[in-house]
Amino acid sequence: MTEPKFVLLTGSSSKLGRPIAEILAAKKYNILLHYFKSEKETISLAKTLKYKFSEQDFCPIHIDLSKNNSRRSIKKLIPKSKNIIGIINNASLYLEDSKDNFKFEDYKKNINIHYRNPLTLISLLIENGGVSFAINITDNNLNKDKYFSYSMSKSMLSDYCFENSSTSLKNINMVEFKPKKILPSKDSYKNITKFKQEFNKLLK
Repeated sequence: MTEPKFVLLTGSSSKLGRPIAEILAAKKYNILLHYFKSEKETISLAKTLKYKFSEQDFCPIHIDLSKNNSRRSIKKLIPKSKNIIGIINNASLYLEDSKDNFKFEDYKKNINIHYRNPLTLISLLIENGGVSFAINITDNNLNKDKYFSYSMSKSMLSDYCFENSSTSLKNINMVEFKPKKILPSKDSYKNITKFKQEFNKLLK
């Protein structure tokens, strides 16, 4: 019997993560739902998706992506790492700081979450072989004066995407997605619907 294939979604219960998970489930994907602190929310999301899509698997997994994880350590934390056919790098850390006033530890956490670990996860796809995809969520509204560490690290991921298009990474369709400010603090059904429509176009 063939083992099921999975898409790994980081930051799965965040404002963007939850609608992305719903899109993936509707597309008949099994999902590894990553979380760091949001254990209850992620387990609840997994149960909700399983109730609606009973023939698919939704597995919460805990990883601290703010650490400098090696590929070996990440593989140990993801029991189904060999069955991953897609990765959506959505996890994020959004702290206010500036180039003249930032904490180096916070800067390292941003680099790990927004750049180093996303590349480590993409390397798993390369190792696994076969046709796969990676969608990297960056940002269209970077502000280095107010969010220095966040903006610098997101820019690094954006540059990586530009330099490594789907034509230069064997068998991996890599896409950068820069969502607009469609999810304000007050939830908007219209904006979420628009986001889903845009994100849905990335999944073939």
